[in-house]
Amino acid sequence: MSLLRPILLISLLPVSAGFAADFKRDIQPILEKNCYECHSVKTGKKKAGFVFDDLETFKLDIADNDVAQIRPGKPAESHFLEIMINDGKNHMPPKDQLSSSDIKKITEWISEGASFDSGAPKMTAAPAKKVLPPIMSWTNAEGKTIKAGFVRLDGENVVLKMPLNAAEVAYPLAKLSEASQKLARDCAAP
Repeated sequence: MSLLRPILLISLLPVSAGFAADFKRDIQPILEKNCYECHSVKTGKKKAGFVFDDLETFKLDIADNDVAQIRPGKPAESHFLEIMINDGKNHMPPKDQLSSSDIKKITEWISEGASFDSGAPKMTAAPAKKVLPPIMSWTNAEGKTIKAGFVRLDGENVVLKMPLNAAEVAYPLAKLSEASQKLARDCAAP
């Protein structure tokens, strides 16, 4: 994943109320095209226990707690979105990449409350808080890529959240490439 992709996702937010994502119109077709083959009642497959065409079952994965796959209003904390934008071995869909338009719609839907009802009130993102993707690509001065989420700048360090164990690691800004140093400062800016 290039460094431009996280910046693209950042530019998509905050969500404007005029372009509210609707589950049936915007999200369900994306899931049907890319996910139902392995995660639907219709195909009889519930890989990893997930099913997206039975909304009563799907609703069980949506809650504002640490075990939920989708955290309404919090796309950066939603594992559902994280596995769609990371490029690791657990990436979904496994053989393809969602378009930036599809990722934008899913991000908007989660930001607005991850509701299945088109008439439901939409959550609005706080205007001062920037929503960042949960996994970003950082390049160190030696050219090696680090996959981690941005937490904060702390003095001369950038604090990164590691994807596998969620540990926070302070990494010296000076040991990052110039582009990754700029990305860290951009992420920290309001």
